[in-house]
Amino acid sequence: MNNAPPIILDAADPCSPLAVPPSKTALLLLDFHSFIVASQPDAGKDVVTLAAQLRSWARTKGMFIVHCGIDFRAVTPANRKMAKRANGVQQRMTQGPQGGLEAQKGIASPEVLAPAPGEYLFYRPPSNVSALGSYGLEAFLAAHCIESLVLTGFSTSMCVLNTAKDAADSGFVVTVIRDATGDKDAVVHDTILNKVVVGQVHVSAREEYMAAWEAKEDQDTSAVASQLARTKVVD
Repeated sequence: MNNAPPIILDAADPCSPLAVPPSKTALLLLDFHSFIVASQPDAGKDVVTLAAQLRSWARTKGMFIVHCGIDFRAVTPANRKMAKRANGVQQRMTQGPQGGLEAQKGIASPEVLAPAPGEYLFYRPPSNVSALGSYGLEAFLAAHCIESLVLTGFSTSMCVLNTAKDAADSGFVVTVIRDATGDKDAVVHDTILNKVVVGQVHVSAREEYMAAWEAKEDQDTSAVASQLARTKVVD
């Protein structure tokens, strides 16, 4: 089933995520709302755990950490096919056991993914499936000269898919972390990542992506050390 082109992890290739410095890279945490997480197989446990690990690592590299969620205060226009479903979710969240927290524009994430100081939060109306439709997000990315986006979260068939294609069309280098994204349907998840988006974006396992960055940094350090060793000190 997997005939996908391999991820390009060569920093010399301008389309590779390794060609963009961490300071111009943003890790997007997509739709880690508690009610969405709870609807996933095994309550999304593995995806949440690996996304949290990736976030911690990305912070040490100096990447931007951006939480993207849904603003359930917004009413979806009736002429959108998803209106009935989206507005029904809005009503349930307003009346939910969390006192309407998520309906009042908040991401009630699992504790390990709770937004931390120095991280950023953006929200979009339910009628925008792509996270790039979040209020002010595109302006934020432009202001910080972000060129590369790394995607994690839910759901592969909805926000991940639409954000990946939207971002690729907008000129970003896009990487989807296979094991830090998820969907209710594992077959759909695999099909989208192996067949649908691979022509436009990179698809990588978390360990593979992180290891490639570590190897690049080791090579850069060695190159600098070698250059210094060849430099003669003039008295």
